[in-house]
Amino acid sequence: MMEQAAQPFSKTSVLPKPVSASGALGHYVHCLRASFGHSLSLMLRRQRIILAAVITFLPVAIPLALALLSDDQFGRDGSEVFSKMASEAHINTLAPLLALFFATMIIGEDVESRTIPLMLTRPMPRSAWVLGRFGSYLLVSATLLGTSIFLTFAASTALADLNFNRDGLEKLGTYEFAMVMALLANGALALFLGAVTKRPIVIGLFFLYGWQRLATFVPGVVDFLTIMKYTNELLPLGIDSGDEAVREELLAFKKQLYYVGAGKAALMLILITATLLALSVAVVRIREYATDRAAGT
Repeated sequence: MMEQAAQPFSKTSVLPKPVSASGALGHYVHCLRASFGHSLSLMLRRQRIILAAVITFLPVAIPLALALLSDDQFGRDGSEVFSKMASEAHINTLAPLLALFFATMIIGEDVESRTIPLMLTRPMPRSAWVLGRFGSYLLVSATLLGTSIFLTFAASTALADLNFNRDGLEKLGTYEFAMVMALLANGALALFLGAVTKRPIVIGLFFLYGWQRLATFVPGVVDFLTIMKYTNELLPLGIDSGDEAVREELLAFKKQLYYVGAGKAALMLILITATLLALSVAVVRIREYATDRAAGT
């Protein structure tokens, strides 16, 4: 009788079943996709994306103007024009700007609007929430900036010495890759600033446009502490667009050049991105956002 009474109890046990590794992974992927989709829909509905698109496509007008308005457009080097625009305008200027436009708001916007406690009380891993939103930033920014680089390349083919041949497409692919790496590293930095500071845009402007530009003229290896150092190493013509006049100018300032190489530069940018993302996730896990403003105060 005792054994018969024990059987129904074992069948109706309320103890939770252990979650399998595949089930946990599926739940994480589902949360990642949910965070990505929610953030993407919000970004596409914001008016700032229109302003970002207008600013991003401005460089396309320069080779078009040179081709249509200049009398000696066939004497101009289209490859040189494209390299200058892609390195200086797209990678060193617009990539950090898009990071400030979008990545600083990944966490900072929810903190400002006081909606982050509600988001973080959902049954979702905080790392999935952060990485999903970062993925939406990367998709939108890479689409805008990558399209702008492609259109700039197409417009530059109206000038001399640049065509849709193998060499031209290889150059285009190299700049597109450098653009993605710049968005990754700059975006991870902007995300981290949005997680730990109340003024991420101001601090980001100082670092991305002040400190990085200054570090290129400081003697020694100070520029190794910048993202721009490694993104420039990915460019086809080397550091600081590889122009001989630029190198001579840097030597005039008595700055010793230390070359990293494209492979090591890419690995360093991946390491920077992974480290900053991990730190951002740790901040979101540790920080008590709900205590920023108590209910009813």
